[in-house]
Amino acid sequence: MMPDRRCPTCGALVAADAEWCGQCFTPLRAAEPEATAAATAAATRRDRPSSSGSLGGAIQIEDGRTVWTCPACETRNPIEAGVCTTCGTPFARLLEEPSEHPQLDPQTAAVWSMVFPGLGHWKLGRRGDAIARFAMFGWSFGALLVLLVSRFGKGGLGPTMPLFLLFLGASVAIYVLSVIDAYRIAAGEQPLVGSRALLWTSAGLIVLSVLIATFVTLPAARR
Repeated sequence: MMPDRRCPTCGALVAADAEWCGQCFTPLRAAEPEATAAATAAATRRDRPSSSGSLGGAIQIEDGRTVWTCPACETRNPIEAGVCTTCGTPFARLLEEPSEHPQLDPQTAAVWSMVFPGLGHWKLGRRGDAIARFAMFGWSFGALLVLLVSRFGKGGLGPTMPLFLLFLGASVAIYVLSVIDAYRIAAGEQPLVGSRALLWTSAGLIVLSVLIATFVTLPAARR
């Protein structure tokens, strides 16, 4: 009687001639030493709780079910999901060969972000984070300039003051955090604001600005 064959990554039962695991899609053609190493790594992941701040994607066993961590936003998704439920990153990204990020001196990365928030991340190969910071800073600072121009010669900011303070605070926060995070990433440390937090912050900023404009600025302007 042949012993049961199990996937070296998730531990699921597989057929003797299977080339892929039906649960986590791990290739099963690897040589025996590689399979043993993979099994050891999988056991280590199961025994050690994963950190929510870790970067990169992975397939793990969590609460008795197989999940995969999105390499872009770090959301844990059920193995059945073909794309990330938060940002839409496809599962196939996990099977891609890891690319090496450019090496950059921490001070140089910080200086690039001082020129424009996100440039330091771009130079470090974090293109997704860089584009998100470009968009957030461009939108908040652009809205700030529009408010200033629209109130020029009208005796102050008037009813637009709450929106002005919101966009001013957002612009300063994005600028400062981009500089700090670029420095930390170049130094091999975790950023203060990850991709997932940045995504939710962007959505929150938009919702808050719409609420202030609807319930504070517009009623005050009509008086």
